[in-house]
Amino acid sequence: MRIIAIIAHLLFVFTALPVFCEAASATNAPAYKEGELLVRFKNPLKASKSVTAQKSSIIRRFGTLPLHHVRIPTGVSVSEALEGFRNDPNVLYAEPNYIVRKATVPDDTRYAEQWNLPLISAPSAWDIFTGSRAAGSVIVAVLDTGIAYSHPDLTANLWHNSGEICGDGIDNDNNGIIDDCYGANFGGFTPGNPWDDDTADSHGTHVAGIIGAVGNNQIGTTGINWGARLMAVKFLHGPDGLGELADALRGVEYAIAQGAKIINMSFEVDEDTGSLRDAVTAAEKAGVLVITAAGNTGKNLDSIGVFPASIRSPINIAVAAATRTDTLAPYSDYGRHIVELAAPGGVTTGSANAILSTVWLDNGATLYRTTAGTSMAVPHVTGAAALIWNLFPLLTAEQVKARILNGVDRVSSFAEKTISGGRLNLEKGLSAADSPAVFDVLPYQLNWNGGVITVTGTNFGSSTGSITLDGVNLSANSWSATSITATVPQNARSGVVQVNGQGSGFPVTVVPLITLAATPSSGNAPLSVVLAATISTGATISKYEWDLGDGIFREIQGVTTSTSHVFSTAGVNIVRFRITDSTGASATETITVTVLEAGAAGGGGGGCFIATAAYGSYLHPSVQLLRNFRDHTLLTNAPGRAFVALYYRLSPPVAHFIAQHEIVRTLARWLLTPLVLMILHPLVMSIVMLLACTAALYCRSYLWHRMPLKQ
Repeated sequence: MRIIAIIAHLLFVFTALPVFCEAASATNAPAYKEGELLVRFKNPLKASKSVTAQKSSIIRRFGTLPLHHVRIPTGVSVSEALEGFRNDPNVLYAEPNYIVRKATVPDDTRYAEQWNLPLISAPSAWDIFTGSRAAGSVIVAVLDTGIAYSHPDLTANLWHNSGEICGDGIDNDNNGIIDDCYGANFGGFTPGNPWDDDTADSHGTHVAGIIGAVGNNQIGTTGINWGARLMAVKFLHGPDGLGELADALRGVEYAIAQGAKIINMSFEVDEDTGSLRDAVTAAEKAGVLVITAAGNTGKNLDSIGVFPASIRSPINIAVAAATRTDTLAPYSDYGRHIVELAAPGGVTTGSANAILSTVWLDNGATLYRTTAGTSMAVPHVTGAAALIWNLFPLLTAEQVKARILNGVDRVSSFAEKTISGGRLNLEKGLSAADSPAVFDVLPYQLNWNGGVITVTGTNFGSSTGSITLDGVNLSANSWSATSITATVPQNARSGVVQVNGQGSGFPVTVVPLITLAATPSSGNAPLSVVLAATISTGATISKYEWDLGDGIFREIQGVTTSTSHVFSTAGVNIVRFRITDSTGASATETITVTVLEAGAAGGGGGGCFIATAAYGSYLHPSVQLLRNFRDHTLLTNAPGRAFVALYYRLSPPVAHFIAQHEIVRTLARWLLTPLVLMILHPLVMSIVMLLACTAALYCRSYLWHRMPLKQ
């Protein structure tokens, strides 16, 4: 009976493991403002009722954005309030009022010249156009720490609110902000004063100078635009450059309402929020271009998002940082399918290798400094967009983006790090034709069987043209000037999707298919095994790598898709095979080889000892099913592999006992049946188990209430 109890316990753990693995993940939430939420209601007319029901109050209703800024009751935590609002059927989403920060910059000291401008061919661009501050020209909103509007290299290029009489203490334009002459201050004590109070970096002022420090005026530096209209929209405060998400959203609303056509967003939020997405959507509807910082922690944004850069939108341009030697800055985030291009961001703040621009430090004693970061890369693209749009005012936001992407210098350093594969070139952006540009492809990863993709961008043309993947024509299913659906055939190659054979494309990966076999897959030590792989792909394989159980991939001289190996030590060996094709796409397949002690008895069946002993043959369908579950579910994650290894250490003697006792074999089959059914019919079995638990609880409750009370 003790053996039976052990078997039952092992089967229970085996069945429960996927649930435990699923429940184990957790994330660290970013900081947020206590006592406040941002809530979007399905029916805004019933918002007050919902807020009252949660004993909360409305701080403000946003104008353009469909949001409410809500104050929750004292003593109620943000998580408790979120639960309450999210349970309200009238709430579309509720989220914390996250703390937003300026993109962090690397520290050091040194002063240098503006190497960044020749790198992006600014001098030749200025032969074409130097920018404009004329009435009606493009307004650029700098959503940041503010701008030091007294700076001698910026004063002439500041936007002036024509609806305000500066200094009269009256809200002349009736927008709720008194004397917002140069912009607005959200979250500060003086809403009409967007002065840059970042005494550490003068972050917003530095950004503004890259976009539009006055050029050809015989002082200081020059911006990409010699003439510009810079709107200061302050929501980040103090030397740490911190602000609230709610204030950033109000800043976006303000910029759109005041006519800004470009919003520079050199800040980052780790959390993907619905409200920030709504803000980008509002900008898109208003025809406004947003330029965003990829971030400064060296992450691959294809895997880990940073926002708003990771928001995929036809009017969002995410920017990585380039060094003066045209390499990706070591701190810069990147993403082959997220970040559009690179622009100069430099390295080592204060050094000759950082970006020189305007600041207001030491109470105005220091007016110029070099700073490095993706925050500095963004305004190069913002400046380029302003220059292009002022020269070609009839372009849409999407067409300005297309010119920037179509005009990049393609550099190997950025080929696998950005969508365009290049770094900003100002002169090419100004002179580029309005060619097609692909902004996004969904899905951008396919298996070798192919499938249907949706391609979005601009300048595709209204009539059906050509669409290619790696230069091979695809069959177009639908076509418009901004959207195409097309079919990728079986065995296609990875590559770039391009429209009408020109302009910027978008990378798509076609993953090769691998089938891996081990003969034999189990046996006593020493065990000689032949490993063979079958590959399905339309590309040429450039690299074959084997991991023969030690966890390290190696290229074996002269070995491609098959090899042999002797496993001398008892245990479960996880063998992996990885290929990389000529387009850079890679695929990996895993198989297990189980080795027993010399002379030890086992159940066979590729390591499913207990199941083989219970069902009598490793060819039994249930054994095959359990083996597939092991190979394609448990062995795909670390906890699962650890469990399998433990199982194979403990199960051989148990399997041997089961095989010798028919009653125990029957009991083992009975205990395995729920697991087999759960794998075959997960939804049905989940419902059955739920109903069974409910019935058991009901019966227990019924019997409890029927039980006579002790007098």
